[in-house]
Amino acid sequence: MLSHKALNLNALNLKKALKIALIVGFLAFFCGVFFVFVNFSAKDLQKGFEKRYSKVLFDKNEQILSAFINDSEQWHLEAHKVPQKLKIAAIEYEDKRFYSHFGVDFRALFRAFLGNLRGDKRSGASTISMQVVKLYEQNERTYLNKFGEIIKALKLEFALEKDEILRLYLNNAPYGGNLVGFSSAILFYFDKNPKDLSWSEAALLAVLPNAPGLMNLEKNKIKLKAKRDALLQKLCEKGYFDKDILTLALAEPLPSFKPRRNLAPHLALRLLNDTQKQAVSSIDKNLQSKFEQKAKEFSANLARQGIANVAVLLADTKTRKVLAYVGSQDFYDEANLGQVNGVVAKRSVGSTLKPILFALAIDDGLICTNSLLLDVPTFFSNFSPQNANKKYYGLIRASEALQKSLNVPFVSLLQSYGYERFFYEIKDFVGFDDDDYSKYGLSFILGTKEMSLEELTKLYLGLANYGELAGISYLRDENLSVKAQMFSKGSAYLTLETMRELKRVGVEEFNQKDKIVSWKTGTSYGRKDAWALGATPRYTLGVWVGNFTGEANANLYGVSVAGELFFELLGLLDDTNEEFTPSDDLMTLKIDSATGYRYDLPVNSSYANYPKNAKALRVSPYLKKVFEFEGAEVDSRDANFKNATAKIKLDLPLHALAFLKESGVKLDKSKSVKIIYPTKNLHIIATRDLHAKNALIVQVANLRDENLFWYLNKALVYEGKDRSKEFHLKAGKYELFIISQSGQSDEVGFWVE
Repeated sequence: MLSHKALNLNALNLKKALKIALIVGFLAFFCGVFFVFVNFSAKDLQKGFEKRYSKVLFDKNEQILSAFINDSEQWHLEAHKVPQKLKIAAIEYEDKRFYSHFGVDFRALFRAFLGNLRGDKRSGASTISMQVVKLYEQNERTYLNKFGEIIKALKLEFALEKDEILRLYLNNAPYGGNLVGFSSAILFYFDKNPKDLSWSEAALLAVLPNAPGLMNLEKNKIKLKAKRDALLQKLCEKGYFDKDILTLALAEPLPSFKPRRNLAPHLALRLLNDTQKQAVSSIDKNLQSKFEQKAKEFSANLARQGIANVAVLLADTKTRKVLAYVGSQDFYDEANLGQVNGVVAKRSVGSTLKPILFALAIDDGLICTNSLLLDVPTFFSNFSPQNANKKYYGLIRASEALQKSLNVPFVSLLQSYGYERFFYEIKDFVGFDDDDYSKYGLSFILGTKEMSLEELTKLYLGLANYGELAGISYLRDENLSVKAQMFSKGSAYLTLETMRELKRVGVEEFNQKDKIVSWKTGTSYGRKDAWALGATPRYTLGVWVGNFTGEANANLYGVSVAGELFFELLGLLDDTNEEFTPSDDLMTLKIDSATGYRYDLPVNSSYANYPKNAKALRVSPYLKKVFEFEGAEVDSRDANFKNATAKIKLDLPLHALAFLKESGVKLDKSKSVKIIYPTKNLHIIATRDLHAKNALIVQVANLRDENLFWYLNKALVYEGKDRSKEFHLKAGKYELFIISQSGQSDEVGFWVE
């Protein structure tokens, strides 16, 4: 047996060991607390949650347009504000002393501990702060993890405001299925603005995260409704609302999951990425919904004609903020490439650049709206444009040439303005990368340079803002500044007024007082693209119709197809009867009545509006002062010059006189013979068809119907009155000389390659 002394010694050693163990335990405890406290960061928690959130695009009123599942295939939407009703309901249900404790409710914790010892229903007594930690870490439910949650909750409370902690909880709480966060639940259960949440809905959202077994709204509606109603009773008893509201709230049925389609999905995919998960756009949800529906309906009718796709862009004229963005007829129409973004797709723009050239030409002094332009068959080197209707009008006012979208007058106008200069100005306006202006030449004005609906809408916004060019914005809070002045305010206004008179199709011709719009259409070569763009003081609208595959279609016309959709969309807008205010930089300019250029010769005169800051309008290229003696023109070298009479005569190019004569217009001209094509020093590339080389067709003017003698490289090749002949020529240099019976002659040199 051990002696009494030995027993005392063992007891002493035991006490000492227990003391050491207790010290070690406390040290380990505090080290653990310290380790957890130091290694847990509220900032890391916030960043961790941010990585889980879904990508969401909001409209300008912060209503959800598009939402996408996250990498965990969950709808996990983040909200920056918690509705007041939900805040009250969640605190009452989850953590009544939330605003008074420091992250841990020790009274509730002790009560839960005793209950668990007695074998009562297991309770965790977690505060909202502790649940935020738990939602972040997603650990198993153990006492050790609970201990860690307590320590981390204390630090969370130290680092963040109470409302931010509550927001983190409600943004990351589960709401059944693959819905995470109250914003996801509101979207898929109620489909409404969070600020419009009812007390009944708020109570349901407060109950759901704490009832994991009841989260299926389709299977457990009775039990879930009982929990919701119990919470509503408590809220009423605490005076948050009266019994009348309680009665209404209790009567509200539980919701069901509502499948939804994204709005403006093309824009959402464009604006959102891994670093930009949310964006508040400038889109108006109501207009976006109407425009998408109209585009889908219109496209369904077009499908019967073999036309599959449309794209639409609507912007606020003054702010340049985009209000509706329709990238295709239907994003979910996979069979017809609905996911292609037609707003940014590059397509042939047809005649849509003509209004821009019209305004620039006014500022450059080339024309005023009354000026006559030639519309006759014309060769510009080896380029011979034709009007879409295959008709020519001879001489036509510039304003009417724009309204009729005539090609020959605008190619001629571009030649006068300079196609290289025009190319680089458009490049500066819209910012495309292409530098090869020579690839397009004079055909640039007919749409051979591909551009996007977005770029064209930007140009028309500049026109509608009296020539002020700026960006185009898709974000509500983005600030835009004026980039440049495209042209004068006066030329912009004159162009807008001219476009206002563009002829419409069908019933829209009778709606001109209700829908006042300055607009322009375009049809690409080969009928692959149809365009309609226009502006009012309030809206600027762009429409494209065609096939994303690039397939041509004989039914594709800017006026009758894109124009029809344009006016149907315009009919969905308010205040389309406003007029553009006349510019303050216009003056009244005296012009000759006959051809509409600056008054310089003693002829009948009239007046036209003209920008004060534009270059001086040129004198008429079609009027000429001559001296006549006994019906013949004479000059100062003639002996009869002193007796001659001064006269003002129409002086047109010979190819124009030839066309007018063939059209039955009687015009006299002293020079009656001219080679129209080929032009001087032209280099012609000989092309081949399926069978042989294509012939070179030479065309001449023969105003007096005389016999002509044609000499090619000094050899007589034809004698007669024909105005055109075919030649099959080998590569080389050629000289063509023609002479009439009366001695009129002309000659050109050209190359065949």
